[in-house]
Amino acid sequence: MRLRMGNLLAYLFWHRPRPGASRGGYEGKLATFQRSLMAHPPDGLIDALSFRVRGRPWSKRRSSGYEDWYLVRDFESLGVLNDAAVANQSKRQHDNVAREATDGAGGVYKLLTGQLRTREARFSTWMRKPPRTPYPVFLDEVSRLVAGSRTALWRRQMVLSPAPEFCLHSGRRLDIPIRLRPATLRVQVVGARSGGPFAEGAEGPRGS
Repeated sequence: MRLRMGNLLAYLFWHRPRPGASRGGYEGKLATFQRSLMAHPPDGLIDALSFRVRGRPWSKRRSSGYEDWYLVRDFESLGVLNDAAVANQSKRQHDNVAREATDGAGGVYKLLTGQLRTREARFSTWMRKPPRTPYPVFLDEVSRLVAGSRTALWRRQMVLSPAPEFCLHSGRRLDIPIRLRPATLRVQVVGARSGGPFAEGAEGPRGS
């Protein structure tokens, strides 16, 4: 993986629609909110997107939901985004989604290395550093495991949910040793044209 310099951060938000809400209507409101943000981007916002997922990286339970990724330039930009999400141009769109959302959980992650754009991810593999393993040793092992693949490695910056410390995005399923406690999810950007991870025979988390 090639080192990416800078302080690129991602605010992640896991959620699902309340019982009775239609998937199509919920996704439409979610996409409308994110388009509104990108039409008038607050300072530091780079991208806003949502993945459909089947499960959460800290649970073996297979349940349909969503994982939002809001990419920002730095920590200062997180505060700006927080205010902009419920301000003027985007407040109505934000409230339309919030009224139908439940089971919310969040996290802040920093890009360590990578060449894969977030929108190009098809799998996310969540990992935990083995106890007593130095971080340089762990990161070197991950780098060797993904050699030759386009990936992006993210590391948790704040403990805001039970999500594992590391998230590895890739375009294909990767073979990660069980000692890293990998949990792999298929992901699909909301609005992408394919059967997606909710199609018949779709995969949920593995290795949790």
